[in-house]
Amino acid sequence: MKKDYLKDLAEATKILLEEPDVKKIIMKLKVQIQKSTEPFAWRTIEINNLKDRLPPEFQSIWVFVLKRNFPSVAHYHPNSIQHTVMVDGKGRVKINKQYKELKLFNPKNDECWCIIDKNMPHEFYPKESEIVVISFHTCLSKELIEIRCDTHEQRLYEP
Repeated sequence: MKKDYLKDLAEATKILLEEPDVKKIIMKLKVQIQKSTEPFAWRTIEINNLKDRLPPEFQSIWVFVLKRNFPSVAHYHPNSIQHTVMVDGKGRVKINKQYKELKLFNPKNDECWCIIDKNMPHEFYPKESEIVVISFHTCLSKELIEIRCDTHEQRLYEP
């Protein structure tokens, strides 16, 4: 991966947040999570428009809305490195055994990114409001595997 790839991800995130379709997706997910018993709701974002701006390792883009005051459930991805940034809300993340306060997306601050290696357990902890995150994965959306740490149950996000 090239050295300044976080700048590329930040630029892609800025572009995504300006897109009317992405804004609509986030609004719909915020409504959906209010009615759901699940800890989060998600949608994939079409990557083709940004493919030339991203390092080739990145194969899919996701938007997640995590329910307030509700942990996301500890899990890991055996087939993807995840780069995640919070674009709305407040909360923290536990990666492996370390907690980190999430910082709101700032294109000039690399510290707002969570980089989660393959097979690395992680869980998000929203506070008093929903958290909205954008995640860049190194596998295709139809290939992203989640394995729960407690039950070892496996699922594909996009069957």
